[in-house]
This record gives sequence, structure tokens and C-alpha cells, in this order.
Amino acid sequence: MSSDVPAGPRRPLSLGAGTVIVHEGRVLLVRNIRGVTRGRYLLPAGRLEPGELPDQAAVREAFEETNLRVEIEGLLGVRLWVMDDGEHNYFFMFLARLLSPVGDLRPNLAEVDDARFFSRDEMDALGRDETWSGAIAIACKALDGAAAPWPNHATLSDRSGVDVPERWRIWM
Repeated sequence: MSSDVPAGPRRPLSLGAGTVIVHEGRVLLVRNIRGVTRGRYLLPAGRLEPGELPDQAAVREAFEETNLRVEIEGLLGVRLWVMDDGEHNYFFMFLARLLSPVGDLRPNLAEVDDARFFSRDEMDALGRDETWSGAIAIACKALDGAAAPWPNHATLSDRSGVDVPERWRIWM
């Protein structure tokens, strides 16, 4: 095989999920310490684990990165990113309600080096090398009072072959 032929993606498809946590008109952002997003403030997020549904992953990732417990209110958006190697990366972004006291916020220093709530003005002040415009856009959407997340209607899973609510999702 020629060395100038691309090897192709490590995996052809990957799935991830994240949370948009709003508290008192501010959105929680974390600053990553690894990968292509190192040093950038983004929403708490990560890849799905085997057998995990996107909303479950979003809740887990929020807790792992920030020590905050959340409950998913609905789907705000989906991001598709075709990586340079051809991998298709889909991320489900959920609006989440904070269940923990804000005082429980502690960044997981193995993944992020900062976690705090930002106002819209503070997010607007972040430079291009400090964040990613897609994260800020979905965060701002959550701050917009007219934004309506799509709730999960798991009870609609009749005759699908998967009738257990914990294994079925339809957001609309």
C-alpha cells in the first residue's frame, strides 16, 4: 500500500453527547486539557460508552467533568463533524437542569482545568483560540427564552422490538 494513500478513519462513526447547563442566566463551560480542544472552553461533553444512550452519556459526562448532577430536559441540537481522516462524529447537545447545588462544582483536573458559569457577554469576550463557535452558539440558544428543547417521548416505543423505556429515545 502506498504511503500517500490515506489510511482512513480510526473508526468510521463516533457518537457523543454534551450538556448545556444554565444557572441564573449563565452557562457552564469547561476548559479541556487534551486533544484538539485543549485550552478551549466548551460545554461538558464526551463520547458515548458501549450500550449508552446519548442523554445518559450527557448526564455522565457533566458529572465526570464538573461533579454536578443534572437532569436532561430535552435535545437542543445535533452537531456533525466530518474529521480530517473521514470519521463522522455526531454529538447530541442537551439542555440540562441543575440538580446539585452550584457549590458542588469542582472541575475534574484529569479532564478539564477550569469549570465555571459564563454570562453571554463573558462568552462573547472569549477569543477564537479560547473556545469553539459551535459551543457558544448552542450555549446562546439555551439562554434564548424562546428556545424549546425537544423532549424525549420514550413511551412511543410500541411494537418497535425495544419496549423498555431505558433503551428507547425519540426526541420531538
